[in-house]
Amino acid sequence: MSMIWPRAVRSASSSAALLALALTVLPARAQPDAAKAPEEWADIESVTVKGEPGPAVWRLSRGASEVWILGMVGPLPRDLEWNRTAVADTLDGARALLLPPRADFNLVDIAWFLLRHGGELSLPRGQRLEDSLPPDLRGRFKAAITAIGADAEDYRTDIPIRAAVRLSQDFQRKAALGYREPRATVESLASRKRIPTVPVSHFEIMDAVRDLLKLTPDQQRACLSQAVEDVTWGQAHALAAARAWAVGDIRTVKDHYSESRLFTCVIAQVERAGDINARATAETVAAIDAALNQPGKSVALVAMGPLLRRDGVLARLKARGVTIEAPVE
Repeated sequence: MSMIWPRAVRSASSSAALLALALTVLPARAQPDAAKAPEEWADIESVTVKGEPGPAVWRLSRGASEVWILGMVGPLPRDLEWNRTAVADTLDGARALLLPPRADFNLVDIAWFLLRHGGELSLPRGQRLEDSLPPDLRGRFKAAITAIGADAEDYRTDIPIRAAVRLSQDFQRKAALGYREPRATVESLASRKRIPTVPVSHFEIMDAVRDLLKLTPDQQRACLSQAVEDVTWGQAHALAAARAWAVGDIRTVKDHYSESRLFTCVIAQVERAGDINARATAETVAAIDAALNQPGKSVALVAMGPLLRRDGVLARLKARGVTIEAPVE
């Protein structure tokens, strides 16, 4: 048992972390045009914020205070080239870097999860995932596994929701995509400049992870179907969306943007997950509003969807009288 425990911990930990990313509204995805539901974007007047090509930033001000927001899309290719110097310049003189909401979980949480629920991540002995899927989903699921070069045997005894999370992880790994950037680079730059980093809020994730196991087989299969659609998206659009982000091409980012179907499914099916997601925008707005009540400059990292959509971060702050300078689209 001691030999296989670390691998189990890593597997459960990565699944929990992946869900945590979903609930902080970091993931962004582009959908095939035929399936994409139109986003409702906030009406924010555009002005020239900076001249150098690089990731787009928004300048918010109130009196003697200002907050510069770097919009994020993800996951990004690990070898993506983007203008880190421009971001470093934006950090100059900042008194704080505001980070997205952070999930609270640790190895003790994961260990208890495995002890109490680890067996529920696999189907009963003798059952196979493929046999439990309707023909259309079975065919699309097998095609997605083949397309990303994953091993179908790894999924053989997974319950559908675990297979959905695993499929997302495998796609990101095979495509060399990750959610660490640009956050890791920005945090590193802030550390070098001795700028404190502060998440806008913390939330408990493990209760939501446990609730995933309460989904019915039909609900889980629905989310697996959405994970398959995410793979279809990623192969066609992830690189184009990332390149547009890297040069501050907001119009192209908007044209390709939508939330992950898998994460949207989880949020719709798991009440705790929906509650966390609903709080994220409000807590981000509150943190930026508080920063604008203090003299000086702060920098914040916010995902493009929550930042730009109607009733999102910028729209709510504009309603509070905050002056917003947005990059030209």
